Amino acid sequence: MARPKRYDKPYLLRLTEETWERIEAVRGEQDRADVIREAIERDLKRRERQKPSKEAAEDGA
Repeated sequence: MARPKRYDKPYLLRLTEETWERIEAVRGEQDRADVIREAIERDLKRRERQKPSKEAAEDGA
């Protein structure tokens, strides 16, 4: 029995040569796509924490 797909939305991502080389330099044995996914998840969590809450925005804070 095959495993269910974990990632089902393909996306073409254009990177600079410098960014590509930086990913290659840090990925070690890890899959390149996993490095990119983890970086995106970390940044999304950071942005979500920094985003003012909806209630604070409505209160004028």
